[in-house]
Amino acid sequence: LHPDLYSKLVPTTLMAMMIGNAVTGLLFYGLGKMKNTASVIGFIPASVVAGFLTCIGYKVIKLAVLITTGFSFKEKYIRNLGIQYDHVNDPWLPLTIALIYGILLYGLKHRHVFAAEKLIMSFIIVPLIFFFIICAASGVSMDRLREENWFLTQAVDGEGCGMVDGDIVAGGGNCAFTRTNFWQTLQVAYGGLFSGGVAWAAVPRCIPIFIMGSCMTSLDSMLKLTSSEKALGVDLDYNHEMKLGGKATLVSALWAGSPAYGQTKFNVINLSIARTSDSPVPTLLLGALCLIVFLSGMAGPIINYMPRFLLGGLCVFAGVGFLYENLWEGRKNMNRVSFAIVWVIFLVNFIWEFFILQNLPTNIQPMVPGLLVVFILGIVLSTFEFMFAFMHKAKEPEIRGGDVCCSSAVRSEKHDTQLSVMSPWFQVFRVESFVFFGTANNLYQQLKAHLADQKASKPKAERTKYLLFDLTDVTGIDSSAKNVFFKVHRLLKTDGINLVWAMMNPKIVEKFAAWGLYDGAWQFDSLDLSLRFVEDKLLYRASRLSEKWMVNDTVRRIFERQVLANVFNISVRPDEKTFSSARLQPWSHRINLLAGEELCGDEDDKLYMLYAGEVQIQGRDGSKYSVFTGSFFNLDRLLVSIGALPSPPMTIGAVATVDSMVLVLPRNKFKEMQKSDGALAQKLLMTLIVQKESNRPGRVRPVARSRKTLAGDLDSSFLDNSINYPVNPNRSMAKRLLNGSDYKISLTDAQKESFCQIFDVICQPGEDEIPMDRFSAFVSMEAHALGSNIEHEQFMAIIDASGIDEDGDGSLSKDEFLSFLRGLFLADIPMKEMDTLRSTYDAAVAKAPHLPMDESRVLVLFAELGFDINSSSMGDVIGVIDADGDGDVDFSEFLTGIGMMKQFCILAKQLDVAFDDYKNRSTQMRSGAAVRFQDANVPQQGRLQRGASALFSSITGEKMSALPQDNSEEENGSNGVELDAGDLEAFLSVPREEAEEMVFLADQDEVEAKQGQNKDEVSANRTIDREEFQQLIRSWS
Repeated sequence: LHPDLYSKLVPTTLMAMMIGNAVTGLLFYGLGKMKNTASVIGFIPASVVAGFLTCIGYKVIKLAVLITTGFSFKEKYIRNLGIQYDHVNDPWLPLTIALIYGILLYGLKHRHVFAAEKLIMSFIIVPLIFFFIICAASGVSMDRLREENWFLTQAVDGEGCGMVDGDIVAGGGNCAFTRTNFWQTLQVAYGGLFSGGVAWAAVPRCIPIFIMGSCMTSLDSMLKLTSSEKALGVDLDYNHEMKLGGKATLVSALWAGSPAYGQTKFNVINLSIARTSDSPVPTLLLGALCLIVFLSGMAGPIINYMPRFLLGGLCVFAGVGFLYENLWEGRKNMNRVSFAIVWVIFLVNFIWEFFILQNLPTNIQPMVPGLLVVFILGIVLSTFEFMFAFMHKAKEPEIRGGDVCCSSAVRSEKHDTQLSVMSPWFQVFRVESFVFFGTANNLYQQLKAHLADQKASKPKAERTKYLLFDLTDVTGIDSSAKNVFFKVHRLLKTDGINLVWAMMNPKIVEKFAAWGLYDGAWQFDSLDLSLRFVEDKLLYRASRLSEKWMVNDTVRRIFERQVLANVFNISVRPDEKTFSSARLQPWSHRINLLAGEELCGDEDDKLYMLYAGEVQIQGRDGSKYSVFTGSFFNLDRLLVSIGALPSPPMTIGAVATVDSMVLVLPRNKFKEMQKSDGALAQKLLMTLIVQKESNRPGRVRPVARSRKTLAGDLDSSFLDNSINYPVNPNRSMAKRLLNGSDYKISLTDAQKESFCQIFDVICQPGEDEIPMDRFSAFVSMEAHALGSNIEHEQFMAIIDASGIDEDGDGSLSKDEFLSFLRGLFLADIPMKEMDTLRSTYDAAVAKAPHLPMDESRVLVLFAELGFDINSSSMGDVIGVIDADGDGDVDFSEFLTGIGMMKQFCILAKQLDVAFDDYKNRSTQMRSGAAVRFQDANVPQQGRLQRGASALFSSITGEKMSALPQDNSEEENGSNGVELDAGDLEAFLSVPREEAEEMVFLADQDEVEAKQGQNKDEVSANRTIDREEFQQLIRSWS
């Protein structure tokens, strides 16, 4: 270097540093702005990250050697440790103390012997106190301690230090650090810039170093991010961190500083002391302290009183953790190949920096640091590992909604409909093939995007509650996936989403267990079992929410009546999927099974219905599925035996998984049923065929019924489209039937026969009456088979309150039984309308006297009387009054239908009054008025005619309309009244979140979500109207 350029050396170097750091800052910010950081980091294998951490540990240990001995830990300097020195402080002494100090501190912290912050502070303060006490007692001065290298010192350039004629004076090379002003560096850099002190011709020669250094620093920053994320157990926004680091580096470059990004070793030490990664207080305190030290220039004086062994020991403490946790503990979290790659990275880095790097030309050394060499080596080795493990192409993760994912569990139509409504509450995240570092990151990013889209487009009540990870087709998982799945676990926990794992590979199951990924989650051996679990959880959740409606006694009484009506339902409509097991009692018998007991042998062609418990079916193709209460099994054997299905049957066995009760229908009894009760046999066959389709995994669940469907096409599926049914706009006869009840309508002969058969089944041989406790037990069991959750004690109270035991003798006679069922299904009509009904019926028969009064003609008759034949309740009526299956409805059966329609109307009005009661009380509560709880009373007959807006079906649970309201009723405001989440929150005293979920389950309208004032808030203006309220009580409670 020319002597004239000496004065430009430092300013030019500082300016080159500032330019290089500015380039680095722009690269940092660009990577974050383009959102490429996560993509780059996602493709860094876990073995490379772990190897990088060992290199960090090695560098920190090297720093400890340099601090304690004054020599770099390289091959050509290591021999200095063996030189005999004149003073007592041999370099081995502070190094040995530092090693003991750092390893002991890490061991105590790792074992959690003491609180980390107390332990570290004690290991700093106590050694300092003892050291200075010993020195004071020995009479050793600070100058002598510096001469013997117990402290870090500055050589020659400190205050009072200098050289005269080539000799060191005034303290020699062991001068204490002095206070410096923070603007000194800026004076040199900017002073040279504005005074011509920068040799600009030399700067272009640094461009390759700028580019290489920026790339290496960016790579180092990204590796530090992923290693910090792993070490701290937090989720970092890589793009935000890189942009923040870029901004900080640009500011630092203006101050002639270094690139600004987090250091894993210091993050770990900080977490050990602060013991939290959520609070910004430790960071703010540390930043404020650093700023104070920087502005005051007191860093040097503070270092003057920190012995070498203490500073080196803290470095050993920071470094030994990286080495131990990755070179030893890493074997528990990685496969053998990945663990071997970690060791290869560590050893190559050691050999490169200890032996090779120092022997390269000085202008080449900055271009090939050990971290860059081992990073490239690690990527190459991990690529080969992946090539051998990834035997077939990985498929993109797939998210499927709950509407297209069903378990094979056979459930009732009611539960299938409920699960269809709740389908937005769960999704299946399907992952296939081998999961390696790239696909694992894509999986996580796709999940984050899915949840972010939900938050931006759906109210909280309609978002995911359960997320199933289907890993059943995953052949293997790379070690890097561990961190990704931990991030998945944390992400879902933060969002309040329940996590369910489905996996069948034993190695993956064991690996997830070892990693602790089952904590706070559930794991099952198949997707089918996982879906069944989630469906059970959702049904329980819906049941718990719907129970909250029962604060009104009228609603509760109607609900209880609905349960009883379902038990004794004798409808034979083939389009109904539900089937009352009580109808099968005369043709079957019950057996009890112990857990593990088997059924359905090779020659077994009986039909079974599960009464209580659980049975698992074994299929011929190796599949297994569970049958729930109220469902049939071994049905394919029966269908094959009667020629309804081709051979061979798929069922090869069944086993009770818990103690169970089963209803058995032998094949010969089924044939008797076909002869004596063909309509019942036909309905049973239709039910079996529907359930046959329902027992396969992955089937698509029927779409939830919308308001249009419930009021239109679906409910009128029993109508003959070729017939033009008359419309009676006045509906005068139908309205007049609501006024009066002095004519007692009887049950049909088919109803009486069926009910008497059930009575005889409940009776013990030789008895004429049934004890009330036995009757309650029968009703309870039958209701549970249909999906009811009412306990036996509640049924006892319901039966007692019904007044069925008219004479109060504690037993039930057949007449009392029939009288009870008549009141359950029928309402009486006014005597004065009997002649009109008779003449109307006779006129309808006279139009085609040679033809039977079949279903289509009866529907025309009901339409002429003013009834809404599009109502699903009309289908229920037809299914009951023609239960004998002869295809001819006589006048007595026709009157039974009239009584049923009136009963539906009365119940509908009672629910209307309850609805008004809910609305009124919520309005009062929300306005702050004191409210006295009042039950909704049964309305008077005069109000029934004006208020019958909807019929209540006791059988199907489908929505229907009945008689239109008068205009006067609309003027009074009974129409248009709706309940929202605020109403439910007020009068039911439920949390807002539950109230919104209850409204979501009931509202059948398509409502568009809207963005709130807060960008993270999305709301939907959902409400419950009268018809939806009635549908809710029937279908959900």
